[in-house]
Amino acid sequence: MLISAAFLATMLGQPPAAKPFELQNGDRIVWLGNTLVEREQRYGYWEAALHAAFPKANFRVRNLGWSGDTVHGEARGRFDFGNAQKCFQQVVEPTLELKPTVIFISYGTNESFEGKDGLPKFEKGLEKLLDALKPANARIVLFSPIPIEIGRIPDAENRNRDLDLYSKAIGRVANNRSLHFADLNHEVWKLYVVADKMNGDTRREKDWWYTDNGMHLRDSGYDRTAHLMIKALGLDDTHNTYAPTELRLAIVAKNEQFFNKWRPQNETYLFGFRKHEQGKNAKEMAEFDPFIEKAEDEIDKLRLNLKK
Repeated sequence: MLISAAFLATMLGQPPAAKPFELQNGDRIVWLGNTLVEREQRYGYWEAALHAAFPKANFRVRNLGWSGDTVHGEARGRFDFGNAQKCFQQVVEPTLELKPTVIFISYGTNESFEGKDGLPKFEKGLEKLLDALKPANARIVLFSPIPIEIGRIPDAENRNRDLDLYSKAIGRVANNRSLHFADLNHEVWKLYVVADKMNGDTRREKDWWYTDNGMHLRDSGYDRTAHLMIKALGLDDTHNTYAPTELRLAIVAKNEQFFNKWRPQNETYLFGFRKHEQGKNAKEMAEFDPFIEKAEDEIDKLRLNLKK
């Protein structure tokens, strides 16, 4: 795929070096975001890489990603999708309830479809979200969106220009608030360029894509970008990013149990407008906790075998 020289120079320009972000013993991480975050819990590569990079830290991760979501919580509205405030509270309230010490925030992909004209709305929404999360008194990392994979869609260059605009806007907000900015857009773009140059048509024929559709990472995409997520946190190559499969699968098992608790398939009957029918069963959500903790115990056991 041909890429204009000007666009390539814009995307590959070196951003300011980020100060390393460190995880500490006892940290409780809540991961907010859109499809990129929600799908990660299925595969566990990024979360496993966090354990590999910080093997001495005993921490917990709770994934609150929601496919198609924005900083306004528009995808989380359920039957209240027309009520902007209720949608927004579906982002804020579950996060605060988990009492996080660290919050990872990953938005901008869906908002970027509004182009340059949508930037003010996005930045205002991000600022509002950060203000609403202040009661947590947590350390916050703002992640940029990842770019469209080269060669997957005809309009990739224009889409990536918009994603770059939104990534830089997130960086400005992070800088103004003295928050850590993890520039995944920059790191993943370099990966896509190198892969496209090295493999070209052969890569396409052998289905060596990182994404399903240009936008959403597949299993191998999360695997091959895990080290870039760690790098975006400002860590150097001395940090290990490899975790054994057993640990990753334990993480996936934990994520599945937590997902079943906080997003039960019959939530309309348990908590919604039909709770008069089965609302009495909502108390059973607490019965997932022992399964979650058992999975956490397995993670802790396997984590002890990581390289220090």
